[in-house]
Amino acid sequence: MEINYTGMEFKLHRHGIPFVLASVFGAMLIATPLAGDSGLASGIVMGKVFWFHLSMALMAVGAVVTVWFGGRKSISFALPDVLLLLFAGITLATYNWPLDPEPEKLLFGGQLVVLWFLLRYFLTEAPCLKFFFLFVLMLTGLAEAVWGMQQLHGYAYSNHSLFRLTGSFFNPGPYSGYLAVVLPVCLWTALKFQKGMHCFAWICVGAILIVLPAGMSRSAWMAAVVACGWVYWAERIGWEKAKAVYIRYKNAAVPFIAIAAILAGCAVARVYGMKRDSADGRLLMWKVTGKAIAGQPFAGTGLGGFPAAYAEAQGEYFATGTATEREKLVAGCPEYAFNEYLQIGLEQGIGGLIVFVAWLGSMVYLGIRNRQNGAAGGILALAVFAMSSYPLQLPSFWVALVFLGAICVTEEGTQARSSALPASPAWHISMISLLSLASVCLFILQGGQYEAYKRWGRMQTIYHNKAYESVAEDYKDLHDKLKHKPEFLFEEAQYLGKTGQYMEAIQALERAKRLSGDPMIRYMIAKNRQAAGDYRQAERELLRAIRILPERLYPYYLLAKLYAEPEFYQADKLRAAAETVLAKEPKVETTAIREMRAEIRKILEKK
Repeated sequence: MEINYTGMEFKLHRHGIPFVLASVFGAMLIATPLAGDSGLASGIVMGKVFWFHLSMALMAVGAVVTVWFGGRKSISFALPDVLLLLFAGITLATYNWPLDPEPEKLLFGGQLVVLWFLLRYFLTEAPCLKFFFLFVLMLTGLAEAVWGMQQLHGYAYSNHSLFRLTGSFFNPGPYSGYLAVVLPVCLWTALKFQKGMHCFAWICVGAILIVLPAGMSRSAWMAAVVACGWVYWAERIGWEKAKAVYIRYKNAAVPFIAIAAILAGCAVARVYGMKRDSADGRLLMWKVTGKAIAGQPFAGTGLGGFPAAYAEAQGEYFATGTATEREKLVAGCPEYAFNEYLQIGLEQGIGGLIVFVAWLGSMVYLGIRNRQNGAAGGILALAVFAMSSYPLQLPSFWVALVFLGAICVTEEGTQARSSALPASPAWHISMISLLSLASVCLFILQGGQYEAYKRWGRMQTIYHNKAYESVAEDYKDLHDKLKHKPEFLFEEAQYLGKTGQYMEAIQALERAKRLSGDPMIRYMIAKNRQAAGDYRQAERELLRAIRILPERLYPYYLLAKLYAEPEFYQADKLRAAAETVLAKEPKVETTAIREMRAEIRKILEKK
């Protein structure tokens, strides 16, 4: 059956050149996941960020051209618009401005808000862009799936040395999550349309289903099953059919539900057993993050405040003595909470979490009401994936979420409500021009960062070859531009410590400690304090590190070497630390651990 779906036919020629520009620049933005730049430090992520900023600047130009060429339709103002602005306001209000931990995310977030309202304008003027953008999103999913197949068969390089399958991402987790977000859109298109688009959509579904299991991401599998199940139910079953079936087979309903629940429980247990250490580690993360939220439920730590706050909360939890040995064994100091809702609750407070969840829910609700089940299914997949992963820490997922949300929220023709913004030409020209100007200003504000990351990428090659003195001036020059990156500060401290500038190294590491929970930062502070003769502070730093991660061998090794110093020699403490190094069973026996133990034995023999 041929489907005539209002607003989803390709009629861009009726809207002229301005909307051709909108479609091109919109497609560039949706293609953000495919971008990358190996010449940059953190090029897999930062390449996408810089591509997004450039595409947004072009989108802003296209918006100005469009409004001046006669776009005049009024935008139906909806609840998600208000909630997005409110969430942005909460993010700014809770941000730690003196520390300034995530300036790049602030700029990126500002561009996302501008993109949202530009999309609301474009989709109101030309509803045909809705399906065009969904089509481009499906193309990115197909491209990622093909890319993954090439990696699995050795025809393309992976972005991670430990995994064969990463697509354009840095590991299989977010890669699989992105495919899970695109999959329900493809399924909806396959169910909704016939002929050419029907075949293309099924090709996308098939390609994604071939690759998705190989990613071994349980979070992505769950998201795909839930979202695709809902899309199929909405398109092929619905409430009326479900109710009729229930009435007809009422006596069999309870046994059927019980069997389905048992099978689901078995599946969950099986999935849990596949990577038990990983699952237990995430449970600990959520538990500790919940305790951190309870410590400051309303104020929040601010954007970028999670890593340091988590490390502190975990140290406090282990200090209570209530943690199990299993929890201590799987503990780490993660950069993300692996649950976006908990991370938002910690960083933006309970109020920010409520607003964010309401924003997601309102988009899905309006998507269902506006018969955009594909876009709503994509948001649902992302929402489920976010329960046990970190999609919103990556630019690709935010771009997809904003596009899917704008498609869900924007009403068409006769559906438009009376709550529309003023429709006068002067108002539209002013509003779109201001939004476009804001986008250009944000693009200018991040100017110079591309060259900084490119220079840092070149410096890292020299740094890894341990030619510290040759890059000393470069790190000094880039300090102000990259002091929000704990990795940069760690490298800077390394060269400072290796060249005898211990106090300067400690200063850089102390800032890095406020930005990150990485235990290596504390270890390096202790080593520099020991080299500077500040043994007491070095001891305190190592003991704090052990409180956070009690099962790590390295801090005990550093403690043993500290107590072996002639000026700080303490026989009892030396022997206790050394025995821990020699007796404690590591998670994985490595060459480094064997070397540490050999060195400790030599120290004990000399004493």
